Amino acid sequence: MNRQQGQALPLLQEYWPQGVIGFVALAFGGGMFYNRTVKYDTEISWMDKKVSARSQRTREQIRAAAQRLFLESGFMGTSTDAIMAEAGVASKETLYRHYANKEALFVDVLEHMTLEQARPAAVLADLPVPRDAPSLRLGLTIVAREILSVMVQPEYLALLRIIMAESPRFPHLGRLFKDAVPQRGLSIMTLLLQQAREQQVVDEVDKDAVSHALLGGLLTYALLDVFFVGQPAQPELLERADAVVEVIMRAVLPH
Repeated sequence: MNRQQGQALPLLQEYWPQGVIGFVALAFGGGMFYNRTVKYDTEISWMDKKVSARSQRTREQIRAAAQRLFLESGFMGTSTDAIMAEAGVASKETLYRHYANKEALFVDVLEHMTLEQARPAAVLADLPVPRDAPSLRLGLTIVAREILSVMVQPEYLALLRIIMAESPRFPHLGRLFKDAVPQRGLSIMTLLLQQAREQQVVDEVDKDAVSHALLGGLLTYALLDVFFVGQPAQPELLERADAVVEVIMRAVLPH
């Protein structure tokens, strides 16, 4: 090892974590060069954020366009070309960069029309662990009200009509719907019941059956009182969610 290499080795060991460019700048006494590198990295970071924001806007445009077309023409009646035209997307490459296929786009639409909406998602994310009967009742009531609120939205009911009409010919639509929508609510209710059992708040029960019973009660109100009669939901309908939860509580609490 020559003298210059011996002098460079400690520098390499000390500054290697800062990156090769930083080391080269310091090894050659290039403080100004290093500062320019930092500025360049900052600019790159800012550009990455800008590109990310633009990509997110494009994704939202595609999803919004697909939602409008799905509700108007159904899943099978909506082509990717129509979605591109509605969203103002110039190439299929751009579309497939965000969504692998039309099914993936359909699932994203489903999720953003239901419990993944900003408000329900925020409310459900803050549910506390039920440590006694009142907190379990509160948690189940919050979930039940959020689910019923989503179920009676006109867009959700329109989507439900599409699923019911097209599932006999295309069964995979029903599976997509189940995994993206009801399963989310069922999982949350099952988790609450599991946590309540761990706290010895409820008896040992079939949590899956209880969750389905609760969801089924809510779905019955949405279908019979809104979907089939073609009438908008009345404000007092949400109170029925409270009543369904009360029935469930009487079934699961220790006697």
